[in-house]
Amino acid sequence: MKKQLKERLSSLAVNPIQWDCPLAPYTSFGIGGRASALITVESAAELGQLLKCFSQNNLDWRLIGRGTNLLVADKGFAGVILIFGKGLSEITLKEETGSGQSIIRVGAGCSLTRLLAWCTEHSFSGLEFASGIPGSLGGAVVMNAGAWGGEMADVVHSLHTMTPSADEEFLGCEELEFSYRSWNNQESNGGKRVVLATDLILQKGIKEEIAARCRDYLQQRKQKQPKGLKNAGSFFKNPPGDSAGRLIEASGLKGKKCGGAMVSTVHANFLVNSGQATAEDVLQLMEIVQQKVAKDSGIILEREVHFL
Repeated sequence: MKKQLKERLSSLAVNPIQWDCPLAPYTSFGIGGRASALITVESAAELGQLLKCFSQNNLDWRLIGRGTNLLVADKGFAGVILIFGKGLSEITLKEETGSGQSIIRVGAGCSLTRLLAWCTEHSFSGLEFASGIPGSLGGAVVMNAGAWGGEMADVVHSLHTMTPSADEEFLGCEELEFSYRSWNNQESNGGKRVVLATDLILQKGIKEEIAARCRDYLQQRKQKQPKGLKNAGSFFKNPPGDSAGRLIEASGLKGKKCGGAMVSTVHANFLVNSGQATAEDVLQLMEIVQQKVAKDSGIILEREVHFL
């Protein structure tokens, strides 16, 4: 990146920019090369100025949230990585709508763990299904994350977003389209909308009961998922009426390895980094799993993890 462009970006960023930044530490997989730069963004205004600069200079960029559902290429990323800081992670009670319901406004950078702790402390129910799901609220919305019969689409009331051209938008629930593990409105004029904040509609509940449900879901998740090995969560989407983990296990692939990547022996829908896995190891293992499952069941597994 040319010196003049570096100086321009530095003048727009609130926080110091990390140049030639290794991305592995910013992903739950612990895999990936370097980005040209990484910027921690603190406000919508700052993001808008950065997006305009990226556009003017044909500079590629990605927002990665907390990197929990992401595989970064070994060669890295020739562009700017964005993550959200505290300024875009705030939680506020927006309004009480009656009938025991309230609208909570949450910055997209807020972690689900912190949000659930806040909801429990303030006796707001409806988000318990997300207990133990890693990552940020923005990422959860984009993925329509879910578990235990619940998903983000059930609680999202509206979204505050920004288009790739830096225009801010407010999308009401009647405009939002969700499907299985996807927010269908994300595409915008050839690019992707960025979620800045989400209004969640939640129910007033009893603090002790909310905490108990969260503990129960978290305990069940811990029992069924691999411990101590880096991963990106469920790697494949569940096909209609079936489970990706069941199909992979039925094909005898638990413990299958490619280099440092391995199909978890605890839950077959987790591809784990057993030590020094590369992105290429994961990709090769993914193809082996897809081919074997397709041969055995006729079902082609679709990945849930995003690639960069």
